[in-house]
Order: sequence, then structure tokens, then C-alpha cells
Amino acid sequence: MTKKFPLVSIVTPTYNQAEYLAETIESVLAQDYPNIEYIVLDDGSTDETSEILKKYSGNIRYERHANMGQARTLNKGWAMSSGTVLGYLSSDDILYPGAIRKLVEILERDESIVCSFPDADLIDSQSRVVKKNICQPFNLGDLIIRQECYIGPGALFRRTSFEAVGGWKTELKLAPDREFWMRLAAHGRFEMCRDVLAGYRMHSNSISYKDVSELAASEYLWVLDQYFANALVPVDIASRKSESYGYAKLILARNCFRSGFLKRGWALYQEACSLHPPLRNFNIKIKIIRNVISKPVRIALSTFRSLIKS
Repeated sequence: MTKKFPLVSIVTPTYNQAEYLAETIESVLAQDYPNIEYIVLDDGSTDETSEILKKYSGNIRYERHANMGQARTLNKGWAMSSGTVLGYLSSDDILYPGAIRKLVEILERDESIVCSFPDADLIDSQSRVVKKNICQPFNLGDLIIRQECYIGPGALFRRTSFEAVGGWKTELKLAPDREFWMRLAAHGRFEMCRDVLAGYRMHSNSISYKDVSELAASEYLWVLDQYFANALVPVDIASRKSESYGYAKLILARNCFRSGFLKRGWALYQEACSLHPPLRNFNIKIKIIRNVISKPVRIALSTFRSLIKS
């Protein structure tokens, strides 16, 4: 193809997501962009994933391998790919019409942009919109200091930048994406497309719903350790190192509260406040309570809707 339509390689790692996989695949195949390489990798699924993938033989490139996790699977897919523009789409998320075309246009108009991503909807298990406009423009300070990742489904990035920073860290389970964005941001700008071009699915089996142990969540601290060990940390972010660790501890505290470990959660919250005293603010406490309560409410609503559908 001409330079106007650089090859875009999209990788979907999937593990026991047969219920949503076909809709994800269809959303990519329906794109109006003329030069897409679509790779779907079955990470050892035990459900009907293989049967679904067979239906798309000839339209997508797919393989199955023994379970090795999301990060390793994505790295494998990107290594297999040929595109000058790379991306990924989780096997329960969807792209809306025109997504890839609009995001490539952003990359093509400015070489200083290394990543483009769209606004997105939060959708439920039946693809009904739960909340609109859930993404925000990229902010490196918020990502590192406040642990806020505003990038949802559909992000595209340049292969040259990807090869310069390396793939996802395979030792990470909860934060491989945000750690990757931290490294990629050192190579150029991130641009958000204001159009809503993707659906980010929340359901009872998604990572966002699952209880996370303190040990697992501690990888947020590991990510900060790695980042601040870098000599190229911007001065304005380096000066707020304690604040960043305070917010990371706050996430650990919230997860403990959600899991019912109230005493440990309170201890972690106190550690967070010692690192960044403004976290004692009343509004922060209200936000923690709201986040803790909202999880079981969303699970109950998702389960109720599923029961109604069946």
C-alpha cells in the first residue's frame, strides 16, 4: 500500500472470552481502513474459543499456544506482525466504525506523535453503554503520580517507538499497559481523538471486577521503582516522588478495603498519608468509600442483566 495507508497490525490476546470474541473480531473486520493485519492469539483457552476462530479462517491470522499470560502473548503477536503501526484490542472490547482510519490520520499528520488513542464508552456484557466519554487526554504526571491511566481500547503506536522501548514487561499482571505507556512517552507525544471510537467492556469476569491481593497490587510500587531509577525522569515529576508512592499505597489500601481486609487497608491508608499528607483530605476518603461500594453494585447489576437476558 502507499504511505497514505501504512500497514496497521492489531493483536488480540484471548483467554476464555468466547462469549465476546466474535463481536471483537467483527468490530475489527468492519473497519473502513484498507490496510489492516489482524492477529488473534488463543492463550490456551478451555472454552469454545477455537471453534469461533475457525469461523474466521482466511479473514484473520490466528494461532493457539499454551497459556503464558497477556503480556507474553501480546509481545509474541507484535513480533509476528509486519505493520509500521501497532495496536492491540482485548478480546472483550470493541472498536467502533472508522476507529483505525481516524487514529492513523492523527499519527500521519505529525511525526512527533508516537501514540494516538480514542475516547471510549464503558459498555456492559450486552454491549449497552453504561457510561460515555470515559477517556481523557494523556497526562504523564497523572499516570505516574496519581496512578491514573486515561488510555482505553484502540490505541495505536509507531513500531519504531515500540522497538526503541521494548514490549510489555512479562512479570506484570495488573499494570503492564501503564508501565509501557510510561516508557513510550519518553519518545514523543500522545494524542487523544475526541471521537468516541471504542467500547471498553466491564463484566463479572473482567480484571476490573476481580479482587486483587496486596501482593499482586504491589507491582504498582515496582513500576514506580523502575521509573524513578531512570536518570531521564522529568524534574517536575521527580520532585513529586513521595506523592506518587502515596497514591500507589492508596490503591493498595482501596483493594484491601474491597476485599474485606479493613485493618490492613487502614494501615496502608495511613502509610499513604504519611507519604503525601493531602491524602487525608475528606474528599479523598469519600472517593475511597465510593470506589469500594461501586464495585459490588456494578457486579450485582451486571449479574442481574445477564440473568434477565438468559
